[in-house]
Amino acid sequence: MSEYFTLSGFEVITGVSCRETRAIADSHHVDLFILDRNLPDGDGLSLAGYLRSISDAAIIILSGKGEVSARVEGLNTGADDYLVKPAAPEELLARVNAVIRRARAGRPHGGGVHVWRVNNLTLDPVNNQPGGVDEAHADLTEIETLILSRLLQSQDELVDKNSLSMFALGRPWQPEDRSIDVHLARLRRKFRDVGLNEKTIHTVRGKGYRFVSDAAG
Repeated sequence: MSEYFTLSGFEVITGVSCRETRAIADSHHVDLFILDRNLPDGDGLSLAGYLRSISDAAIIILSGKGEVSARVEGLNTGADDYLVKPAAPEELLARVNAVIRRARAGRPHGGGVHVWRVNNLTLDPVNNQPGGVDEAHADLTEIETLILSRLLQSQDELVDKNSLSMFALGRPWQPEDRSIDVHLARLRRKFRDVGLNEKTIHTVRGKGYRFVSDAAG
């Protein structure tokens, strides 16, 4: 994987343990960390929390655990993205480019856990509550929070249904599977119920969904 990213134009530094990664963070300027959840001397989630406390670098977690609760736990450490293994190098590269674009655009990190802010919309993934400027909040399920987080990660860009399904449900999308559509319909309804603009989530017919930042405020 490191060779693939080197050939893609990145300068890559590798560490095989929590200890080595902490040393890298202390001695180098790092734009993005890709962390395996299972490391020989500790938990990658704990390492992500430590890195978030000392750095604004983006963080992507790789894990064999694809359950909704595992992905929510990963995001709650302050990670920017969570990808289930085995991950295709092309998809990981796309995720890396997306989080780097967001970091360069100045998306803030918040202490140990980041809160998404797009104009008048905020999303606190710990409490599963998006809120508007009037402080009204919508209570979301974990799956709805994951879907919204994934859309916010690629705001203004198309996110296809397979990416949403893998991220939020842990399974590939099938043409007959309406689960993502149902969850999006419920999410829009909850937006509307608390006065948030449901049009921030735009359907791209036959392809997927896009979060439209201009509609958020």
